[in-house]
Amino acid sequence: MSRYDELMTKTLLVAALLSMSSVAAADVTVTDNKQTVDIDCAKDKLVNIIGNHATITLKGTCTKVSISGNHANLTGSANTVWIAGNNNNVTLPGVDSLTIAGNSNNVTYKGPITAKTTKVSNPGSKNNVTQQR
Repeated sequence: MSRYDELMTKTLLVAALLSMSSVAAADVTVTDNKQTVDIDCAKDKLVNIIGNHATITLKGTCTKVSISGNHANLTGSANTVWIAGNNNNVTLPGVDSLTIAGNSNNVTYKGPITAKTTKVSNPGSKNNVTQQR
């Protein structure tokens, strides 16, 4: 292999690795149980919480947060929050759209981020949804 071919191979390898790392930073999925995670929403706008007993703190405002795990504790703001899991405790200083399809969740929200009002849908059962004043 010539020196030029070696250099091109290394350059392509580095470019491939860099492109993969930037794709991986596009969102966060918490799949393991009992995880404590701080998420920077400026870098990671989409958050999926699948694991159980997770403790999540959002820094800034995420675009969308989905919770399908159970017994999660989440604090932070997001434009859209969808909760399908059960027995979660969620505190939202800001949220535009909130759907609680799971059961026995405790959700406290303050108000909207960009919308005029927070749209709340609560088709689950035994959820405690409170707006702070």
